[in-house]
Amino acid sequence: MGSAAPHGPADLERAWGRALYRWWEFYNSQYLRDALQCPLLQLGEGRQRLGEWDPNLRRITISRQHIRIDPWSEVLDTLRHEMAHQYAWEILRAGDEGPHGPAFREGCRKLRCDPRATARPTSFEGEGTDARVSRLVKKLLFLGDSPNENEAQAAVDKAQRLLLEYNIDLVESDAERDFEHRQLGPVKGRHPAWELWLAMILNESFFVEVLWTRSYDAGRDLEGTVLEVYGTPTNLDMADYVHDYLSRLLERLWSEYRRQRRLRSNRERMRYFAGVLQGFHGKLSKQRVDPGNSADSAALVWQGDDRLQSYYRYHNPRIQTRQTGGVAASEAFHHGVEAGGRVNLRQPVEAASGFGGLLSVRGE
Repeated sequence: MGSAAPHGPADLERAWGRALYRWWEFYNSQYLRDALQCPLLQLGEGRQRLGEWDPNLRRITISRQHIRIDPWSEVLDTLRHEMAHQYAWEILRAGDEGPHGPAFREGCRKLRCDPRATARPTSFEGEGTDARVSRLVKKLLFLGDSPNENEAQAAVDKAQRLLLEYNIDLVESDAERDFEHRQLGPVKGRHPAWELWLAMILNESFFVEVLWTRSYDAGRDLEGTVLEVYGTPTNLDMADYVHDYLSRLLERLWSEYRRQRRLRSNRERMRYFAGVLQGFHGKLSKQRVDPGNSADSAALVWQGDDRLQSYYRYHNPRIQTRQTGGVAASEAFHHGVEAGGRVNLRQPVEAASGFGGLLSVRGE
């Protein structure tokens, strides 16, 4: 899916308006069973007020700067926030109560949006357990760069075990925990097989739920899908980094493979990428089955988080599962699988997110 590139700023803003109407209709159908009548949707100025519901004119205004600067997922948070105001006013007839009273909060509950005036992901700077775990994991991953092979592997094993213990303890103690969701990677009309493998790796090995969800790239006026992940802030930070690093690692591995094999084209590039991530997925799967030789390792088995599942289902009540095709098992694909089997959670590199580096390939 997609659309032709706009010719100028005015064309682009008209495309934004059409996108807002489509998303308003989607949320009205998805969450409210078409209870609302479509209002006027327009673009506004300024950053102080990202969105506004005007009941007298039946109008929702969304800031141009908000669309231009912020991720589309945040624009949609604002749109649902204003739809909650519309729901409180027109369906619950709560015009006499305060702007963020019980009727508005009920609208937010139905529309799966934050009742705060500005819905932003929370900063991960606190002093609670999450923050301590994050700092310890980061420290251990940096220790994984030790020139001593045994010391490096011990540090990385400890980091992985710490994350596993953190998540198991959260579930077993039924501790209070906040969940968030964020989008990783670009919006695309079609995602190659290696991106599907990457999503599976995050889902199975990094304590997050994943979903390929509809989205929109406002700068390019492109509709498509994007990977959305759900979890605690600590696990989202880890998933964010792993996603970014593996995406960049594939390019490095392919460049080296192409040089060694003296390939003249990139024809096998996508097959090689898919092979690398399939190989890495297989290695992680084996590690889950055989976590190590420690006496209590058998007790550390991740069984999932029912609260996270509930949060995920609450935001996505109508999930559809589809089968996707694979790639041809060419020579480059098999060589990629071999390379993926050598990828280790090792050797920090320049950070793209809060964790610093954590992955490398043995022998690089």
